[in-house]
Parts: sequence; structure tokens; C-alpha cells
Amino acid sequence: MANLSKSELNAIHAERTKFFTPQWFGDLFSGRLSPGDTFWIGNYGPALIVVPLLVIVALFTAMAMPGHLEPLFGSVALAVGLYRLVVLSGLVRSVLRTPGPKVWRWIGVFWTLYEAALLIWLGSRLFGG
Repeated sequence: MANLSKSELNAIHAERTKFFTPQWFGDLFSGRLSPGDTFWIGNYGPALIVVPLLVIVALFTAMAMPGHLEPLFGSVALAVGLYRLVVLSGLVRSVLRTPGPKVWRWIGVFWTLYEAALLIWLGSRLFGG
């Protein structure tokens, strides 16, 4: 980011402060963000919070109730898989409304569908099994 003006830096900062707010999630799920933002930030951004919290909860669960991690991981996998399906709906809307080449965009759609299906399958095996 060499040679950005103060106003450009302020605009970038203002845009980033909108991430992960209720309005931002509304835009994400309704397909009003760009396909790149919807795919990358929508799919993987919440993991920056969820994964460290899951590690801490898993640690305390393993200490307090050894052998009871499968339901914890299964329920989280199910929840993340369902979240990915909602992101998928926004991603499809975003891809359809955005002009230009769509090959990589559709690869992102199919990748999100694959991850959602895999997480739901894994979650149902761990949670129910």
C-alpha cells in the first residue's frame, strides 16, 4: 500500500470497520457484496473468532468431561455447515448480478457448496453418532 493518500487510507479504514456488523451480514447474505468478499470474508472471516473460541471451549470440555468432544465438534460443524449454506445463497446472488468472467466465481460457489455439505455430513456423524 505504498503512496496512498490520507483520504484513501481513511476510506479503507471506514470500509473495514463495517465488517462483521449486523448490516454487513445482511449485505453478505443478500448478495450485495462482491463475489470475492462474499467468498473469502464470508466463508473464512468468522473462523478468525470461532476457531480460537472452539479451541478454548474444547480444552475446558476435555478437562471437565473427557470423552465428550464429539457432540461439541459435531454441533459446531453442523452450525458452520448451515452458515455456509446461507453464505452460499448470498454468493450465488452476488455471482449472478456481477458482470464479467465467472469461471472462478462459480468455482467458489461449488467450493462453498462442497464445504457446506462436508461440514453438515461430518457434523451429523459426530453429533448423532
